[in-house]
Amino acid sequence: MTACIDSTASVWQKSGRQVMLLVSCTLLAASLGCGRVDSESATSSAVHGIDPQLITRHGQLQFVHDTEVGRRLSRELGKPSLLFFTADWCTYCRQMEETAFTDSLIGKLSENFVCVLVDADLQPEVCQDFSVTGYPTIQFVSADGRALNRLVGRQSASGLATGMQAALKRLAWLNDPDTRVR
Repeated sequence: MTACIDSTASVWQKSGRQVMLLVSCTLLAASLGCGRVDSESATSSAVHGIDPQLITRHGQLQFVHDTEVGRRLSRELGKPSLLFFTADWCTYCRQMEETAFTDSLIGKLSENFVCVLVDADLQPEVCQDFSVTGYPTIQFVSADGRALNRLVGRQSASGLATGMQAALKRLAWLNDPDTRVR
């Protein structure tokens, strides 16, 4: 995955239009985060020139619909990604959106992540890349592409919070110089 990110970065350096998109997305992410969404943040996306179709709200969480934009934002902001693998036909996904994603603790914890929505019907190749075969699946990935945690199936707010905290703890452990294998 790192090679993919590196090659993507070199492509972005070659195109001024895409660099402007990256800057706009970065400003959007800095002002919005993955966390709580309000009317001011919706206005920010228009001000920063972000296509509103790339942003969606589920409960208190805000998601980017484009995995490449999400990956770049994660790297730029130094935040891990929360990839939510879902499908329109997934009943458990909708239930999770209506319950866990509306919880205030989940909203607060999500501020530590770049949230990316992956629609299984529209992006089957991304699902295949992450070996996702059941929905919902939440994959946590560090900004440099390391897997941090994975949750499969419908999660309660407390289960999702535990999974998010575990991903953040693993990231801290991986980034601690005393825990690195030499």
